[in-house]
Amino acid sequence: MVYLRGEQAYGNPFGANIAGIMTRRDEVVKLRKIGLSYAQIGHRLGISRERVRQILKGNPARQKPTVDSKVMLRTGEVARVMGISISTVRRWDEKGILKSCRIGPRCDRRFRREEIYGLLREAEIE
Repeated sequence: MVYLRGEQAYGNPFGANIAGIMTRRDEVVKLRKIGLSYAQIGHRLGISRERVRQILKGNPARQKPTVDSKVMLRTGEVARVMGISISTVRRWDEKGILKSCRIGPRCDRRFRREEIYGLLREAEIE
């Protein structure tokens, strides 16, 4: 049997959406309606019972937060935003040009997003 996920058909080499083919979610819902447990459905479809539960509950995939949504930025993120190397970010932190907070047992650097964007705005004005 070919299952659809989104618009792609698994088992179809061209990934085309083929009319009349049941999606995996439809199959799980149908099996659940006839009274099968998550474990029984998973066994029939070759997936775990936890995955069956996720399919039924509509558990969305986790999304990584964007740089703009974070309050604190890592060293690499600051380097990418500012267009400089990670070594330069560390050096500027040690010289006091950038202000960081140290967190965790490894004392990782974190920089406030507002301060970084403030420096970028100041650089644009000058």
